[in-house]
Amino acid sequence: MDFSDWHVARARALFSVLAERHGLRMRGADAGPDYLELELPVQYGLRIALKLVWARDMLMIRSDLFTAQFHLDADPEAETSFIETLDGLVTGAVRLHLFYWPRAARPYKTLLQRAEGQGEDAAWRTVYTWFRWLPWSPIAREEVFVNSRAPHLHVVGHA
Repeated sequence: MDFSDWHVARARALFSVLAERHGLRMRGADAGPDYLELELPVQYGLRIALKLVWARDMLMIRSDLFTAQFHLDADPEAETSFIETLDGLVTGAVRLHLFYWPRAARPYKTLLQRAEGQGEDAAWRTVYTWFRWLPWSPIAREEVFVNSRAPHLHVVGHA
């Protein structure tokens, strides 16, 4: 087993452990010597499909709503951040604050936010920002998505 095989095996094991932790089924999408992509499809416990990607020195969480990248060589805490973000997305501890252009079906900007504090005093702190093109574009509408143990996909409210 060469170095790349070891990394692919380690990434596959990490993704499998995370899926099992939340009782989610996973299916393989693509793999190569420096690349692994596994999919968590929409299912009970996950209202949006997620792709978990390992690409050389990077871990990613992808969906139609955002892509979060964690650079392993630049940040010693990248794997921990990846795990915490995925866990938060699945449990609902991390919400998606979505920004859309007029008549757009997909957001141009997504903030991954974690609640700080309890009850009415809770504030949402942005832990990751993703955007395509211009992040200062005019906002046509905003939505908030929080995962729950429901088998369907609906936006749960407005920001």
